[in-house]
Amino acid sequence: MKELIIFLFTLVIGLFLLYRMARRGISKKYERKPSKEGLVTNSWSAQNEGVDPSL
Repeated sequence: MKELIIFLFTLVIGLFLLYRMARRGISKKYERKPSKEGLVTNSWSAQNEGVDPSL
């Protein structure tokens, strides 16, 4: 009986942690910010947009 209670407690904690991690999602810290109206502002942005900045 004691082992069952420990197992259920561990299962509940594990499911709770999985739920919290799944709900949070990927961190917004590493997402690119969209450029204003798709305009290329500098050569670094041009490379991000797939434009060759050397032309």
